[in-house]
Amino acid sequence: MSPIDLIALNARKPACRGSELSHEVREALASGLIESKNLIEWLNVDRIRLVVSIAKEINDEALSSRIADAKESDEKLAALKLSVKLARALSPSIKLGDANFQRLASHTSDVAREWAALLVGLQQGISFAKKLAWIKPFADDSNPGVRELAWISLRADVIRDPIAAIKNLIPWTGSRTHTIRRYASEITRPRGVWAPHIPLLKADPQPGLAILEPLLADESKYVRNSVANWLNDAGKTHPDWVRSITKRWTEASTCKETVAIVKRATRNL
Repeated sequence: MSPIDLIALNARKPACRGSELSHEVREALASGLIESKNLIEWLNVDRIRLVVSIAKEINDEALSSRIADAKESDEKLAALKLSVKLARALSPSIKLGDANFQRLASHTSDVAREWAALLVGLQQGISFAKKLAWIKPFADDSNPGVRELAWISLRADVIRDPIAAIKNLIPWTGSRTHTIRRYASEITRPRGVWAPHIPLLKADPQPGLAILEPLLADESKYVRNSVANWLNDAGKTHPDWVRSITKRWTEASTCKETVAIVKRATRNL
């Protein structure tokens, strides 16, 4: 495919439904030549073909065998579950910081970069604080799908020890980068989306205030929506707690940003 074709593909209008995806776009996504532009495109990436292409780049026969097994058993899995399975298949062949990891982490394909993010979560024998250091570039990725997989990658670590995780994430709430601030809120949501719940925070959301209160008047809508969704999660089991917190916030801060958070957070109460 010529560079001119790639320029045209990168300038494309994202598809609104799978049937709108052209053969050319599907081929480029599967070959890792372009990244997906929205959820519809992301769901339609041929992950098996993409990982086979990456296996050839890595030139690892053992990896090729594991990919063949994945193709046989997991081809019909939903996109997220298949991505996690394929990250596990990649894991034995790729170590954090090595050339293959760097290849994935800087890949044109957002799905390939997601696999690099998932590999951080799969890494054994390192602390949550070190995982946060590794995951940070993915939490700040230009592609929203990569940013989502970045928090999903470390979700299990948060579930295992929410209090310690919150302690490590508090500095992120003061970041100048809105994607990093949002990460601290999104990964600790009691219920969250596409990820297991956090039992401790469902039972007692109070520890989450250490993350939420620094963001109660955040300038970024991306961050504000996450904070509001966090409180909406908590409101499913602790509505009175959410009412109390939002009342206190409204009294303490009359700015439009806080008002927007409170309105969204209490929408289901």
